[in-house]
Amino acid sequence: MDINEDTIPELQPIFTFLNSHANKLYQEGYFLKLDDQNTQGKPNADRTWTECFAQLVGTVLSLWDAAELDAAGEDGEILPKFINLTDASIKMIESLPTRSNDEQPLQNILSISTAGRNRYLLHFNSHHSLIQWTAGIRLAIFEHSTLQEAYTGALIAGKGKSLNNINLIMDRSRFKTEEWVRVRFGAGVPWRRCWCVISPPDEKEYQKAQKEMRKKSPYDRSTPVLKGSIKFYDTKKDGKKQKKARPIATITDAYSSYAIYPQAKSLIDASTLLKIEGNITIHSEPPSSTEGFVFIMPETHPAVSGFEMLLRFLFPTWDTFALYGRPGRLVASVLDPRSLMFAMPKHRRYGYLEILDVSGLILTEGSSSWSEREWRKQLKELTGKRMNAVDEAGGTRQRSGSKRSSRLSFGNGTSSPVPAKPRVGFADDAISNRSSRSMSLGAPNRSETAPVTTSRPPPALAGLGLNKANHARNSSDPHLLGHAPPRNEDRGYDSSYSNSYNNSPARGPTPVKGILRSGTQSSDDDTARSTPARDLENNVRSMESPEPVAAPPAFNYGPQSKPAGKPYHSPDLRRATSRLSNTTLSQLAKAGGFATPPDDRSESSSERRSGEDAAGPNPLL
Repeated sequence: MDINEDTIPELQPIFTFLNSHANKLYQEGYFLKLDDQNTQGKPNADRTWTECFAQLVGTVLSLWDAAELDAAGEDGEILPKFINLTDASIKMIESLPTRSNDEQPLQNILSISTAGRNRYLLHFNSHHSLIQWTAGIRLAIFEHSTLQEAYTGALIAGKGKSLNNINLIMDRSRFKTEEWVRVRFGAGVPWRRCWCVISPPDEKEYQKAQKEMRKKSPYDRSTPVLKGSIKFYDTKKDGKKQKKARPIATITDAYSSYAIYPQAKSLIDASTLLKIEGNITIHSEPPSSTEGFVFIMPETHPAVSGFEMLLRFLFPTWDTFALYGRPGRLVASVLDPRSLMFAMPKHRRYGYLEILDVSGLILTEGSSSWSEREWRKQLKELTGKRMNAVDEAGGTRQRSGSKRSSRLSFGNGTSSPVPAKPRVGFADDAISNRSSRSMSLGAPNRSETAPVTTSRPPPALAGLGLNKANHARNSSDPHLLGHAPPRNEDRGYDSSYSNSYNNSPARGPTPVKGILRSGTQSSDDDTARSTPARDLENNVRSMESPEPVAAPPAFNYGPQSKPAGKPYHSPDLRRATSRLSNTTLSQLAKAGGFATPPDDRSESSSERRSGEDAAGPNPLL
């Protein structure tokens, strides 16, 4: 993406980091690959092993057939195939049986599912190589998701001040929010139009919890966080009839919810695309619940921009599940793991973690049972430790809000007697143009991820709260530094945060039983809307263990070997792999009521979702 004078200051560093991430080489080397299942979960006709040279750049895995590379020699050009891992689910398999009784079961296997019920099996020639690749994939996906959170925070900071009713939007949700939305229950599932009802925690229970909290000692703030739910219906009904209607699905809890950069700056104002990750219940017979994610596009209203509709949906969602400091003040500190802007650097490239750090987590006892929520928490906690180590090495410890100049207030503040228009933004809009240590594809040295430097993280993004006197206090003091959360009289206290790989769970959300990871590709609204929950459940079931495979050939190359010739790379093709599909762009246009820009390139082949594509576009959604 181009960064120019038209880019608002708050988004400039985000675009820089997104560009850096998209070109960052996390891992490269040789392994054997087997295409196990298609998106419908059926075994592929050709389940044979192929030796590949691969590079993980951003969240896109580029693969070259090793035999073709050898045949082409140093001067030949072999087009790669791509696998988009942005929403992938990964799992290390301890033992994989072969079809021959004379062969020992295979070890060092990594299973990857990217869309529907498809699955790739990667076989490495050492346990160390397996751990390195698994860590690289986890780190790439983690940094991508946290960058999308940072994009959301910067977008609110930079453009929220332009909305006249921003204070009303940011007020605590006390009543239900109901909207028509376009929703996709996981990667590779058809978009469908649903009536969405966001139900915040019961107001009486909330007020009761506030009264109980005021009676407690200032040092005892262990009151459970109240949470609501988000329900999706096929049809809209009036009054109490809606409450009696049976929903398609319900989000019962969420650990993240953020806007997704729509791959083109021209679409930012109109885009309502967001992602929610958490626990989802599918109301089939019988109902099933699992951890998963959904993509949502709220439909716009007349004379209401897509950006405003996005905020009208995000803030009630955050209030409903107590995310990012809500329903209190939106946490803005880069030192607080609850913040959208957590770990945002100022004078260094994005990312504090290295492959070795994530490898240590993979080898931690008990990690085999971690859910995706727990993985996200562990990675953020480890990031916080690395940030503290950076501060200590530099002899500095920065506290959010320690100086008035270190943050901006979303409101009048206390020093200005004249009411002012709410403002949000970075305390320091300038960023360093220092080159990233991310590996360039022009000279693809193997990646170790972020080096530990003594650079300090940037000042916190503006505190995003209501324009009220009782919001003047900074509620984003980081728990990393051991400070108790400050109290807000109206909204109480911010909630606190509180060597085995056998049977390790998927990295990504496990396919939602009955709706996530559907094998069906994009379809029109009528088809998607007519798909009952029971049919979706039949299409999507928990991923079973792979069937016995053919014995693999011997490895011809070591895991760290390099091809004789430089693998051919087309940055445009790789970027196309992570672009939005035509179907998603079409849904975005319908939800936002606008025409897709003619310069937004999405070829017909981009209808395929994150499977494998021979040098053709491979969409993000």
